[in-house]
Amino acid sequence: MKFYIASPFFNEEELTHVKDIEQVLQESGHQMFSPRQNQLPEFEFASFEWRTNVFRNDINHIKWCDALIAILDDNYGDTGTAFEVGYAYAIGRPVYLYNPSGNIINLMITDALHGYFESLDEIRAYDFELAPAKPYMKKIKDV
Repeated sequence: MKFYIASPFFNEEELTHVKDIEQVLQESGHQMFSPRQNQLPEFEFASFEWRTNVFRNDINHIKWCDALIAILDDNYGDTGTAFEVGYAYAIGRPVYLYNPSGNIINLMITDALHGYFESLDEIRAYDFELAPAKPYMKKIKDV
């Protein structure tokens, strides 16, 4: 399968989580696109040209993937990851979520999910080919 990894990667904890998911997917023989590894260094970082090309590249790879796996940790406010989840859901891609903190999540994320995981072992054990529903069953985040 081809996966798009949606995740913040702005600090060491976030980098650790995304690298862990990259490794699990590679070990399982899946293809993946990780924005962390595709920052288009040929463009000046944060320039309009860079932003435009990174955005298009990410969108094209969400369309390319068979499924999106998002990482949500204590940095709940990552709007980029939330956008990627919503876009994948809107175009009919199954969305999986890795939530290593186990924190309560907003319903707009929980109800877009096909599968919810709180550990890497759960992801390793999951059969993405059969893809049984594994819904989020905890409380949802209130305002």
